[in-house]
Amino acid sequence: MKNSSFFYSSTSLFLGLIIQILPVNYSLALWRPQFMLMIPIYWLFRSPSQYGLGFALFAGIMLDIFSGEMYGRYALGFSFCIYILIVLSKRLQNFRLAHQIPLLFVVIFLNQLLTVSISLLYRPSWELMALIAPAISSAMIWPVLSVSLDKIFKR
Repeated sequence: MKNSSFFYSSTSLFLGLIIQILPVNYSLALWRPQFMLMIPIYWLFRSPSQYGLGFALFAGIMLDIFSGEMYGRYALGFSFCIYILIVLSKRLQNFRLAHQIPLLFVVIFLNQLLTVSISLLYRPSWELMALIAPAISSAMIWPVLSVSLDKIFKR
């Protein structure tokens, strides 16, 4: 079970990375969902004892490396968000998909707020839509992603 679970999580993380770093035009890039954060959140909801801060940190470091951003920016944001979800994990076990959507919006918004704050250390400009748009699009795509991964991995 652990080997197949590792294979499934690695595969989904790799596919999330590919989708996350695909080149798109600027207007679509603002609305790109945070797939690399949603994958660790999905696996945390499905198996909280196996996936946690280490998995989120690994996903963040992978995104930092492949996106060419400052190292640790996404890793810190992902770890912070997953930590919040781990602290709330006893309450989240009973959340249905419809209840997960607003929670995911808040978590992704916090991630965006943290990563944009880190970016302000070396880049003095920012846009408000860069904070809100990924959280909205991630919350809208979460039900599709969650159900699709459940069907693919037969959980």
